[in-house]
Amino acid sequence: MALTYTWKQFIQRCRQHIVNDFPSSEFNISENETLLYINEGMAFGLVGSVWNGAKMLGTLEVPDAYEMTLQLAALKFNNVRRKWYSTLPQPPIGLPLGYSVNRIYFANTAYGEGIDALPVKSKRVGYRNNMPTPFSIFYQVENGTVWVYASDGSSLLNQNCFVQMPITRAQSVNDPVNLPDDAQKIIFDLVVARMKDRLQLPQDIIQDDLTQGNKSS
Repeated sequence: MALTYTWKQFIQRCRQHIVNDFPSSEFNISENETLLYINEGMAFGLVGSVWNGAKMLGTLEVPDAYEMTLQLAALKFNNVRRKWYSTLPQPPIGLPLGYSVNRIYFANTAYGEGIDALPVKSKRVGYRNNMPTPFSIFYQVENGTVWVYASDGSSLLNQNCFVQMPITRAQSVNDPVNLPDDAQKIIFDLVVARMKDRLQLPQDIIQDDLTQGNKSS
């Protein structure tokens, strides 16, 4: 069975790399701060991977290891907009629309997966409201909020809604690391660089290409 390790172990790896396995009173970066650096590095690495893939393949592909499916909080009804809404697990990262949120669907234990909601760009909602639409469930994303509504105005009360999207935040330090092995090296280098800047660690920079100095003095 393949070995898995958690975010806590990943954090410990970064911390030991900085202090060279020796405890230091000057090392005052907490685990939570290190986790923030990891989340930042994951988002940066994900966007970079997508665009590098686009340059080579001509298409945008999101690495599967970053995608997760989570259940949304219970849908609430907005009386003004006459739509249901919930909060996404995290705000969409800097990807084109359609890749920041991959899929939203309804499911329950009795019938399994149900109908998939169809995406509508926020800037086209006003135009779509004046057009005939097929019977379905639609959704639109505004920052960290997702609005869901049925074309015939049916109630979505007590419906279990799931979202599949790239996740760059670890919910707990005890969760397994959901990164491919090649991406872990990129995240590790970014986190260590951030920690060095944070601590202002001195570094010896040797420049062998400098010309010989004045020997007469």
